[in-house]
Amino acid sequence: MKKTEQPSLPRLLRLQEASDTLGISPKTLRRRIDEGQLPVIRDGRILRVHPRDLERYIWARRSL
Repeated sequence: MKKTEQPSLPRLLRLQEASDTLGISPKTLRRRIDEGQLPVIRDGRILRVHPRDLERYIWARRSL
């Protein structure tokens, strides 16, 4: 990578996209965020989910 190149950042997910991925309602997802189960990125009133955080959340709840 050249000095002037910035590493590409992943596209952050809207709550609707994250809740669709999980198959739950946005309201349920917000409850889980409020309970501290899923970290989010806050920019004022806007909430976004990092794809790796969503992946960790899914893997942490996987059962055999």
